[in-house]
Amino acid sequence: MNDSSSTSILDSLTSGILAVDLDSRVLFVSAALCRRLGIDRDAWLGKPAAGLFGPANPRISAKRSALYRLDPRRDGPKSEYREIEWSDGNRIVHLREDSSPLYDQAGQLTGRLFAYHDLSWEKTIDQMKSEFISVASHELRTPMTSIKGSVDLILGGCVGEVSSEALELLEVAHSACDRMIRLINNILDLSKIEAGQIQLNLEWIDLAIVVERSLRSLNALAGQAGIKLKQNFPNGLPPVEADRDRIEQVITNLVSNAIKFSPANGEVEICLSADNGWIRCSVSDQGCGIAEKDLSRIFGKFQQAGLPQRGAGTGLGLAITYALVTEHKGKIWAESRIGEGSRFVFCLPVAVRREA
Repeated sequence: MNDSSSTSILDSLTSGILAVDLDSRVLFVSAALCRRLGIDRDAWLGKPAAGLFGPANPRISAKRSALYRLDPRRDGPKSEYREIEWSDGNRIVHLREDSSPLYDQAGQLTGRLFAYHDLSWEKTIDQMKSEFISVASHELRTPMTSIKGSVDLILGGCVGEVSSEALELLEVAHSACDRMIRLINNILDLSKIEAGQIQLNLEWIDLAIVVERSLRSLNALAGQAGIKLKQNFPNGLPPVEADRDRIEQVITNLVSNAIKFSPANGEVEICLSADNGWIRCSVSDQGCGIAEKDLSRIFGKFQQAGLPQRGAGTGLGLAITYALVTEHKGKIWAESRIGEGSRFVFCLPVAVRREA
């Protein structure tokens, strides 16, 4: 197949295709991507690829594109994908950006290949689904709260003595109501975050104090599970600008998750450190670990790692945690191997004093 035939095939694809060399310069741009970006292919051949979405092309912007940090030599054989927002100032289009190494016929690395797929329809469906879930959750919360209140009254003896058999059933119903209400509240929390409706009360906080307060609230849970909570904090860490309650929610989610997946008489360690303009918090457990194939989806909604744990989870805790850290302009990831435990790490930027 000659170069002309290959170009024709790539140009017939509805997805945008971009190839760059080892110096991050444009080797090829498909017709579909040229139309989307409103550019002339010949004019961009040999130009720095980052300019397609950047200052060299002021009509276009794309948040989170890998082109902004592109280094084909460093990235090597690594493949990755991410969702980006493409905007020309008039509208926003959601794209999936797939990146993979580009090799010549001799198997030598020659650059990287990017593919751009339009996710606008999927995003519309996802938004409709999220709106439905949010409305349904609102409608469910009121009757669930009423049911729980009624069960509380019966358990409290307000309607007289109940038999031991009935008491056992009521306690099961009470526990189920609690779990349903937690699930509904988590869904509503996540819906607000995804819709950009969450309000962060930002202030300068000492992350060590917030972590210590979270651990005090988890001491009982850890004690029941036979888990030791270990702290490792240096003195004099700089503050972060964050919502105290939301960051406490992040820490509580991560530590309680570590307790659930830890073996009896195990240890969960919480470490803080300063790292080049960031405050880093890590939560490490001694559990079974997470398979590498699951690490990429562990922060998704309704995801479970499929490993033994204490207590049933909703599958939303890590999704909420990821969303909250992202809202704070932070970073979060998981490190794990099967049989070696897991470490969840999040970083928040050090607070910077603004000029008056």
